[in-house]
Amino acid sequence: MNRALLLIFIILMFLYTTSFEADRYVTETTHNRLKFAINRGAHDAALQVKKDRLAEGDIVFERSDSRAAFEAGMRHNLQLNSDGTPYTGTLLKDRPVVVFEDYVDDSRPGVRFPFSYVQESEHISKMLKGPAVIYKVKVKLPRTNALSFNGDVYKTVIYEYPLD
Repeated sequence: MNRALLLIFIILMFLYTTSFEADRYVTETTHNRLKFAINRGAHDAALQVKKDRLAEGDIVFERSDSRAAFEAGMRHNLQLNSDGTPYTGTLLKDRPVVVFEDYVDDSRPGVRFPFSYVQESEHISKMLKGPAVIYKVKVKLPRTNALSFNGDVYKTVIYEYPLD
């Protein structure tokens, strides 16, 4: 009887540790894929500048084109449909949401680089060396079992062009 109870205990411990490891793997993979996707999307967004102002030596982002390029980069890198929902059978189950976006460029009054960028409501603080695009994205973390964390992952990206 003691050996049977010990065997049941060992099996339960094995199942628990296996599910814990699977959950940790999914969480880590979600964090990495989201960060890589928004980094690439922010790079694409930062390339969308007004050509006429660039000829004058100013870097001014084309806001609507930048947002569209950022979302297109996220769609491509996170395997999302055109409406932002994930393909079936992929890692994510819910669509990512851009919760914050900002642009620091030569059109913003009072900006001289290096510039101390602080957004307390979003918990963002960074010394910018040049014009930058800033995005914050949230996505629901996929669950592997009933004990998995049931919440959102937030990732922030700041893509800047150093002027030195």
